[in-house]
Amino acid sequence: MKFGCEWEMEPSMGTINASPPLLGFFFLKPSVMEKLGLGPDVLLQENPRLIYARLTGFGQSGKYAKCAGHDINYLALSGVLSKMGRKGENPYAPLNLLADFAGGGVMCAFGIVTALYERTRSGKGQIIDASMVEGVAYLSSFLWKSQSLGLWNRPRGENLLDSGAPFCETYKTSDGKFMAVGALEPQFYGQFIKGK
Repeated sequence: MKFGCEWEMEPSMGTINASPPLLGFFFLKPSVMEKLGLGPDVLLQENPRLIYARLTGFGQSGKYAKCAGHDINYLALSGVLSKMGRKGENPYAPLNLLADFAGGGVMCAFGIVTALYERTRSGKGQIIDASMVEGVAYLSSFLWKSQSLGLWNRPRGENLLDSGAPFCETYKTSDGKFMAVGALEPQFYGQFIKGK
């Protein structure tokens, strides 16, 4: 299938049936494929072994489902953005790695792999519906669960792993570049202090 400016549809249902039983549509707004007559319900009737994967920013339903967005928007809605940054500074997004690639792409790929495994057992296809907001929220569950452990219970930039500790930080070097220090364990911290 190729979608251009005029939404040109090429294959017929026969092509869908003859194709490898894995199909993915990424970054399309919800219901686009349904409007084209190519939603998962239709295609799974034609090919019950089909694995139909789709990836959206905000999910298929809900208040923001039809809204456009970017990695920073998905991070903000999931709550993760509020945990990123230094004390006294604005939160900052880590490129587009967390929501787009990890929360979206990796979680969708994991869904596809598990669906492939299930198909070897049951012979049935699956619908993989990945949302970047939900994916990054799931990946960040460690942040929320570890608050009671004392790892993330302080404001942004004051915790062990978010630049709040001098032994887990980046430092500017004399040549104008930067050095990353991760000396969390006592033996490594001792070497760091001694300059070894």
